[in-house]
Amino acid sequence: MLSIIIGSCCDIDTETTYGYKGTKIKRVDECGKTTFYYQDIDGSATRIWAEYSGINDGFSGYLKFREDGKVFLLSGDGYFQTANPDTSKFEYERIYSYERDAADKTIYFIELSTRYEKEENVNTATEVKIKYEL
Repeated sequence: MLSIIIGSCCDIDTETTYGYKGTKIKRVDECGKTTFYYQDIDGSATRIWAEYSGINDGFSGYLKFREDGKVFLLSGDGYFQTANPDTSKFEYERIYSYERDAADKTIYFIELSTRYEKEENVNTATEVKIKYEL
């Protein structure tokens, strides 16, 4: 019975778009993996992903958009990897919790669970626009 429940969770892929002043990050959640793409989902796009497999596994951090279109994915929780890195547009940095920037209009907190992600951002000053899709 447990394998049926676990298996059915893996069949649900979701897509989220984070946008700020014409720059967007696409997030795709698949079974055991979350990938963030700069602008559009394609094989040549700069992408940053986290893989996870256990009950105490996952990630948290935040996206920080700059006025020039560059985006930072900053995280201290989770194991992130990159492909096709164009650090002039999209860059991953590992940070410690004490290095976390104060919330402002260009920051959106991210978590493995988009439900908790929404709760984390509800009372912030963020101007990042979000679109959650199945």
